Amino acid sequence: MRYSLIYSKRVQRKLKHLPKETVVRIVRALELLAEDESSHLQVKRLVNSPLFSLRVGVYRVILAFEHQQLVIMAVDLDHRKNAYDNL
Repeated sequence: MRYSLIYSKRVQRKLKHLPKETVVRIVRALELLAEDESSHLQVKRLVNSPLFSLRVGVYRVILAFEHQQLVIMAVDLDHRKNAYDNL
């Protein structure tokens, strides 16, 4: 079952400022997750939150899942040391 990917404005802006190789890795990981939600990727549910975190190297992508509509929304993206500060 294929999920649709939606990138928030914040994620789109942050992707523009990252090196091209890093952007390719992050987008590839998100596309793989959209293809197969039960893939080998390290997706963890955040404590006391409906959001999830996807680990891609030293970066974390904060995700929201809408299972009824088959949508994955990339809510935020940041380096691992700052990823959870604004949640």
